[in-house]
Amino acid sequence: MKRAFFILFTLTALIFTACEDESPYSGYRVNFTFDSTIHPYNQAKSPGQFICVRKGSNIGEYRLTDAMGNETRVNIPQIQLQQSPFYYGLGGLIIGTPMAMDGTIWAYEWACPNCDLASKRVKIDREMGHATCPECGVKFDLNSGGIAIEGKSRPMWHYRIFGPDNSLVIQN
Repeated sequence: MKRAFFILFTLTALIFTACEDESPYSGYRVNFTFDSTIHPYNQAKSPGQFICVRKGSNIGEYRLTDAMGNETRVNIPQIQLQQSPFYYGLGGLIIGTPMAMDGTIWAYEWACPNCDLASKRVKIDREMGHATCPECGVKFDLNSGGIAIEGKSRPMWHYRIFGPDNSLVIQN
């Protein structure tokens, strides 16, 4: 009787464990702070506009691609680096406000979730709000939570955004 109860309990636990939804959040380390009132960060507050941020080639530098596709190198003041080091996830960040959502800024992982490599960043179609992996060919809709719309893949990884309206922090 004890054995039958143990088997029933184990099977029930396995069934409920299998029913859990996979977390949409990435496990890669992120710590990025920005003021959404300053250009070009303010572009991320416009529906359907996305900016991208990734680690630069020098210490204390990151590369920012604005909503028009223009790239800028930004130097982080040394004092700010000492207070809170910056981390950019696996391949970088895509930050923006999806058209189909409630006006909330979202942060996605820039690397393709299907390939899961830092070097496999999705290419962004800024007109459509789509992102396509040049390696595996999966296309994602940034305006609908990063779901795959062509090919098979899990949705794009998300990062949490904290803070009051203007001073925002992306962290995991």
